[in-house]
Amino acid sequence: MLLVEDDEFLRTLYTDLLKDDYVLSVAADGKEAYEKIQNKELDLILLDIILPIMSGVEVIEKLKIEHPEVLKKNIVFLTNLDRNEMVQKVTKLGYSYIIKSDFNPEEFQKKVKTLLK
Repeated sequence: MLLVEDDEFLRTLYTDLLKDDYVLSVAADGKEAYEKIQNKELDLILLDIILPIMSGVEVIEKLKIEHPEVLKKNIVFLTNLDRNEMVQKVTKLGYSYIIKSDFNPEEFQKKVKTLLK
């Protein structure tokens, strides 16, 4: 699993919630995420939409051109946004998203578990 989150507090929180149950890799920006996604076997990618260097949407758009086989992986976007242009792009690309503020830590863990079924 790859967790891509630029907010240090959330990255630490999610890492602490997931590290005991999953093999977890972490990235803090879009460039690092792109490199890790194309070079690893991943069962789930939790990808923040708003990231430094390259947004989560830009990561997917670049992968679509350069490594389309990677897009067969289970990718779910993370966001604090409810409806805006970036969320609309995510849904137009055919991906679902999690609004981070809608979940407490226990609910987040349950959601991840259901995504891996």
